[in-house]
Formats: sequence, C-alpha cells, structure tokens
Amino acid sequence: MIALVVVVEAVLVAPAVGGALTSLRAVDVDWLGVAVVAAAASMSMFARERRRLLLAAGVRTPARGSVVAVYVANALHATLPGGAAFSTAYSYRWMRGRGATAPAITWVLAAGGLLSTASLLALGLSGTLLAGGRVGLLQQGLEIAGILVVAGAARHLVRHPQLLRTACGRVLARANRLRRRPPTAGVAALDDLVVQLQAVRPRPMDWSVATGFALLNWSFDMGCLAACAAALHLHGLTLPLLLVAYTAGMATSGLSPLPGGIGVVDATLVLALVAGGVPVASALPVVVLYRLISLVGVVAVGWLLCVAEQVRRSPSAGRLHRQDSGTSQGTDTGRVKCRWLTHSAPRHSEMSS
Repeated sequence: MIALVVVVEAVLVAPAVGGALTSLRAVDVDWLGVAVVAAAASMSMFARERRRLLLAAGVRTPARGSVVAVYVANALHATLPGGAAFSTAYSYRWMRGRGATAPAITWVLAAGGLLSTASLLALGLSGTLLAGGRVGLLQQGLEIAGILVVAGAARHLVRHPQLLRTACGRVLARANRLRRRPPTAGVAALDDLVVQLQAVRPRPMDWSVATGFALLNWSFDMGCLAACAAALHLHGLTLPLLLVAYTAGMATSGLSPLPGGIGVVDATLVLALVAGGVPVASALPVVVLYRLISLVGVVAVGWLLCVAEQVRRSPSAGRLHRQDSGTSQGTDTGRVKCRWLTHSAPRHSEMSS
C-alpha cells in the first residue's frame, strides 16, 4: 500500500515539485536563515516542554541531553514505518535512564500530547476568529473544551490516586475471579503504581510553563513557514490565513501512511493557501522550502546527533571490551562488567536544573 502511494505521488507530484525546486533559486538568504533558526527554536521549545513536565514529576534532566533526545526521537518518528512506536520506545528508555518511573513517564507522554493538541487547536481557533469565520468555530471550541476536561480529570487522578486504586482494584478483582486466580494477584503491583503516582505532583506553574512551551513550539514552527514565504517573496499571506493553513496542515499529519505526513501535509498546506487567495504557483515553492527545512533538515540533524552519540561512546566501549578480555575470571571480571554498565547508562552528573 505504501509503495503504491509513493509511486502515485512520484508520477503526479514530481513535475510540480520539480518546478517548485527551480523557484528556490531566487530565495532570500537572510529570510532563509530566519526560517532555519525558527525550526531549531521550535525543537528547543518542545524539549523544554518535556523537560518541564519531567521536572514536575521530580526528575531533573540535562538541557543538552533533552534537546538531543527530542531530535533523535523525531528522526525515528519521521523516517521509520510505524515511527511513532519507535520514537515512543526511545523516549521511554531515555527518560527511564534518567531516573523517571514508569508511571511518571506515562504521565509525561500523556500530558505532553494533551498540551500539544490543545495548543494547536488554540492556534487554529485564533486564526478562525481573526478571519471572522464561523464555520468550524463551535467544533474547535468543543474539541478544546473536551481536551481541557480530560486534562482536568487526569490532574484530579494524579492528585487523588486512591480513586484510581479503587477503580482498578475492582477491575482487578473481577479479572482474578474470571481467571480463577487468587484475589490478591496483582494487588502489590497496583499498590506500587499508586505509590509512584503520588510522587507526581505538578503545580499550576508547571502546567502554565509547559503550556507556554507547547504554544511556542507550534508558533516557532509556524514562523518557519512564514519566513519561507518571505524568503520566496510571497505576497498576500495574512496572519489569519497563516494560522488557519498551518493548523490545517499539522492536523492532517497523522493521516498519511508515509512517515512525516508526506503527501497529506504538503497538499493540505498548499490547498489552504490557495483557498486563501495565494496562487498555486507561489504556494507550492513555499511549502516545499518549509518542508525541506522543518522535516528533511530537522530529521537529518536528528540522525547526525544519533550517530554522534554512538561514535562518542564507541572508543570507551572498545577500551572496556579489551580490558574485559584481558582480566581474569571472578571478581575482577565482575568489576569490569560493572564499569561497562556504568558507562552505558546516562551520566547523571551531567544533569542540571
């Protein structure tokens, strides 16, 4: 199925994309630099959002390591089939290595997803209001209200984990009866989960700061699109049109079977700009340049950072391997293996506030 989509897009879209790439020769270098900086700032804001949520869960992570982890996870998400599973697994292992518990990680990922979705919907709602439109206004308002209700319920459960313990305890008791297992089976694990959830105590300031970073994440990425338009001397791109077109494109990113939302996001952005009065011959080069920076460029940086991290660790790994092979069995070998494990684990001494 994916191969068929690739072939269809290559046949139908390639000529138009080729013409758009030709138009990039007239790009304004100064605005191109602004677009690159905006894309980098967007990734930095996403890393800060996750770092703040981890701090709310009692886990301090290094600033540089957080940014690197976000770039690598984004590269996995955008390039591999089923990339969401790979990027989530990578982020889980990274946070676990920094001392976060499994419940804390689950809370961070869920809270981050809710904040990002609510922030994107808020941008779209702002664009609709500025444009004076009424179509979809009620729907977007209901979606934001629904997300706020879910977020409030999640916050209430975090503050009162005994409610979760009671509800899950009843489900567990019924499951044990159906499976003919002892009534106490799984109770210890459930109690441990509740104890760990009690350690997650986000304050109102944590929610506010994380929400601000989520908004800045989308805003800087949208700024990258606006800078690309300026770099190609696009006229007629108003703020309401920019907000509506951008949120429409990002909202459809999960509908494409290809990594990175290829095909769907690009087409939605172009169609939204054209619907706002921008000629298609001018809209397509802007979208191509934006995607080259925000998708291809950011993914390339992510893979380069991933390779750099592996190269940085490999010399020490080789020395430890040689030391391991040259020592005798017993206590000395055990000490060498412990040093190998210590080197492989994240260095907590690098963590900063």
